Amino acid sequence: MAAAPQPPETRDAGDSGPATPRWVKVFVAIALALLVLFVVVHLAGGGMGGHLP
Repeated sequence: MAAAPQPPETRDAGDSGPATPRWVKVFVAIALALLVLFVVVHLAGGGMGGHLP
């Protein structure tokens, strides 16, 4: 006699779905790096002062 079929695997409660694509991670990393650079430049005093008339 054949064994009873196994039930399909259930997801863990913490599983949020499929993995994030690599291009999204790269885009977010670049955006965060630019944001940090922007903040550092402004805190260092090199802000938008050169653009004023």
